[in-house]
Amino acid sequence: MKWLSKDLEQFVKAKEYIDTVIIPLIPMTFSNDETMIETAFQKEVMEIYTMNIEQKLKGRVFLLPEYYYLKNDTITEEQTRLEQYIDNIKQQPFKYIFLITFDRNWRKITKQLDVELLWIPSLSNENLQSNELQQMIQSQVKAIEELIKDSWNSH
Repeated sequence: MKWLSKDLEQFVKAKEYIDTVIIPLIPMTFSNDETMIETAFQKEVMEIYTMNIEQKLKGRVFLLPEYYYLKNDTITEEQTRLEQYIDNIKQQPFKYIFLITFDRNWRKITKQLDVELLWIPSLSNENLQSNELQQMIQSQVKAIEELIKDSWNSH
């Protein structure tokens, strides 16, 4: 399920079955052109990952819109805002909250947030349609799917 009115209507009717939420963490910057292009590419790749994960785990996973933050800020500066965001999400009956990101700096604070971090090594700016990239993404999506299922089975 995604943040769409028709999906939200389904969610409201079936809350007891949808116990997992995924929040993509997306950096933004306008400080230099190269980094701006790199972060836009990461956003595009993240959309591919999250859409695939949501489709494979449909019926139990809710995919939230991207959470944007300034790449120039330190992660600890962003922590309070993200904590408020997560606290708001916890008003619904989600048992499992996953943050998904290419930014390894989030590892520093996620233990304090009572969420799980799905960190993916960032990719270089490649052709999103290349077979090699698509195969690698599918392989990593499968591994992420298994990590999420492992969390479900361990509780």
